[in-house]
Amino acid sequence: MEQAFPHPSRGRSPGAIQPSLTMPEPSSKTSQVIAFPEPAVCVVDAYLRGLPSEATRQVYAQCIRSFGTFLGDRNFKSASRRDVEAYRAHLEALGRAPATISKHLSALSGLYAFLVDEGEVLKNPVASARRPRLSDTSTRKGITPAETQALLAVCNPTTTIGLRDRALVLTLAVQGWRVSEALGLQVGGLDDEQGHRVATISGKGGKVATVPLAATVWGAMQGWLEAAGISEGAVFVPVLKGGRVQPGCAISAQSAWRRVRFLARRAGISRDLHPHLFRHGAVTEALSRGVPLHQVQDFARHADPRTTRRYDSHRMSLANPTPHVLAAGLTVEGEE
Repeated sequence: MEQAFPHPSRGRSPGAIQPSLTMPEPSSKTSQVIAFPEPAVCVVDAYLRGLPSEATRQVYAQCIRSFGTFLGDRNFKSASRRDVEAYRAHLEALGRAPATISKHLSALSGLYAFLVDEGEVLKNPVASARRPRLSDTSTRKGITPAETQALLAVCNPTTTIGLRDRALVLTLAVQGWRVSEALGLQVGGLDDEQGHRVATISGKGGKVATVPLAATVWGAMQGWLEAAGISEGAVFVPVLKGGRVQPGCAISAQSAWRRVRFLARRAGISRDLHPHLFRHGAVTEALSRGVPLHQVQDFARHADPRTTRRYDSHRMSLANPTPHVLAAGLTVEGEE
């Protein structure tokens, strides 16, 4: 009997292919050969496997699971636009932000478009569903330079974990990277190119980019790597109790979130901070210091300049000098 909603597989990457039970065990000297068609792979996992990055797969898998829970025992292939609209209303009632709701609908629209291509359903029920209107400005307030200084002040440079935290905070605040990009950074990705210190990172959608590093960031990274004795693998690795470094794999995104919040509490910052606010703060500060929009867009690696503008926490500031500059160019009779 067909499952009402085949949830994405838990406990393994959605991109992983589970071989048929009838397949012979692969030789230790050869790579595993996958038999097609793949009866053991549900359509949801097949869709997720085609997404460009692991981060996107994880987020979309959670969105699909949420919709499956909402449908209950109903077969997901029979879902209609009415069901999708009801799900959107359900998310709104839960107080989800428009951007979050839009992300859920994008995940479902991609899934159903895949099912249409595969001949599993006749039409995409999400295609004509009403999407929430996104504001031109983000509700998130980026981390300010003063807050960054406060965070750096509580990173103890005499300890290995303090050196790592300092390097991570500077990387997020100055480079404006997504936390996944920082945690995905490998020692082998640090280099010199055309007189610049550079890092090669894997960005959103799996796009690889080589970006320049500020001297302060490079210095902080090198100080941490030297103290930790790291010469290969991930840059931002765990530090265990007693200061023992565990080289190889990077800390998780959840660990980075917890660490930022821990530092914020020590620094006396009352608001809730998380790593992505560094990115908002970097864009805001760059624009406020007069860096042209197109350069900030390239710095943030945004495909659309409107996304860069949404990150600007000062966008609707009353300190906008434009009307005063225009007034200064006019001579108005009666003015003293």
